[in-house]
Amino acid sequence: MAGRCSEADAIVVLGCRGPAALRRRLEIGIRLFEVGAAPLLVLSGGGGGPVPEAELMRRAAIADGVPPTALLIDIVSRDTFENARETARLLSARGLRSVLLVSDRVHLPRAALLFRLAGLRIAGRAAVPARSLGRQAGAMLREIVALPWSLLRAGVTSSGPR
Repeated sequence: MAGRCSEADAIVVLGCRGPAALRRRLEIGIRLFEVGAAPLLVLSGGGGGPVPEAELMRRAAIADGVPPTALLIDIVSRDTFENARETARLLSARGLRSVLLVSDRVHLPRAALLFRLAGLRIAGRAAVPARSLGRQAGAMLREIVALPWSLLRAGVTSSGPR
């Protein structure tokens, strides 16, 4: 597990396509929770399947011994912009704002930017390494394409009422 970790209000595990990748992210989030990096685990992602990614992660986290009271789930977000917005909503309702983000290495810079724009403080990041150079190159291209769209959405949303 690569990344910077420090005390945070919550560990945020971002959803993704593919059960194996989702499990790798969740395992890192659970390990961080177990060592006391934060008292809450936020599982974020609706996904496109019949069961939201966050719900799949919630079930797995409970099966791995995480108390249900330590879990917050966001089952409505469909992308990183919405992950940030919904996580900020869930945490601000509890007076919390610092997060430790868990995602793939190439996704973390954009995710951190969007979470900051949503009003959250990034206390740390934990990266899931790419399984191959080919996958990492593909992920980098997706991030390059996604960044302008994400910034446009954040700019449009932030100029309107909250």
